[in-house]
Amino acid sequence: MKKKKNVSQIATITTTTITTAVETTEAATTTEELSFTSVSNNNYLKWKLDSSIVVAQGPAEDSYYVSRVRGIYIDDDNQTIYITRHNSNRVIGWKVGEESGETVAGGNGPGDDLNQLQDPSDVTVDKKNDLLIICDQGNDRVVQWSRRNQTDPKVIIGEIKCQGVTIDNNGDIYVSEGKTHSVIRLKQGETEVTTVAGGKGSGYNSNQLNNPAYIFVDDQYSIYVSDYQSGRVTKWIKNAKEGIIIAKERFTDNNQELHYFPFGMAVDHFGNAYVSELLGSRIVGWSEKSKECYVIMNGGSWEQPPYLFAAVGAISLDREGNLYVVDNFFHRIVKFDVDVN
Repeated sequence: MKKKKNVSQIATITTTTITTAVETTEAATTTEELSFTSVSNNNYLKWKLDSSIVVAQGPAEDSYYVSRVRGIYIDDDNQTIYITRHNSNRVIGWKVGEESGETVAGGNGPGDDLNQLQDPSDVTVDKKNDLLIICDQGNDRVVQWSRRNQTDPKVIIGEIKCQGVTIDNNGDIYVSEGKTHSVIRLKQGETEVTTVAGGKGSGYNSNQLNNPAYIFVDDQYSIYVSDYQSGRVTKWIKNAKEGIIIAKERFTDNNQELHYFPFGMAVDHFGNAYVSELLGSRIVGWSEKSKECYVIMNGGSWEQPPYLFAAVGAISLDREGNLYVVDNFFHRIVKFDVDVN
């Protein structure tokens, strides 16, 4: 018999939708400044494609290595890469330079007890409170785990088909949700969530999302959404009722548009968005300055070993602008150093 959970402090998907007009006032931020000054004259990032570094790798059968990774988070302060492994129901922390990682959440078999995870899809860090925030997708919940120890995990949002999770400068948590096709926000100290993007049913209209995957919130609290099922990436300015399409699936002669299911998401200091294609083995960028898409890098195919990667999954940027790519075909995480020339 399953243990009955105490849900008195769990936020559920009973939401209040924001309906105010778009605000253009910039909010003050408390986050540390990213050091992209070396490439600021170009207003975009470039990477050294001929000198990639494998920062984490291992056999698929080993629970402490890289295999079937869904989410990734780079903690520059602790020099740690956090990854969610959905097949072993755990979050792994991998110190930069180490040969293997260690379990920092879950790892107690699949299940819905508080010390268990089931098919976790993404992870982020609440640095102020020293917490891991995890999308526990198989259990329809978002949970927090202390980074100081693995005791007393807590459900903070329940009854949610979560996919991606991120946190803003205020410590507010954002989650993409597949059942209501929305992005919701949980403010610090509150227990009720608010819909901040989508929530109007699945669809292709500007006020809709369709199975959103990974998300990012910038310093101005704009939300970038990798809208997986609709094959597009949208940007929702703070308090907007509709999103702006910044990239969408389209086959063109110059081969620059998205092709196969946008998945992983990262945004740089200049507002440029980078998206991995789940089936296309490519990473595509969108320029805030030119408002156009361009191919960042091509991986390889399933039939032939690639030069860069294959079966690309989640992606992330560190403080210096270096790009980390999950390569689920070769069970590794590849780092591409930012090109300052």
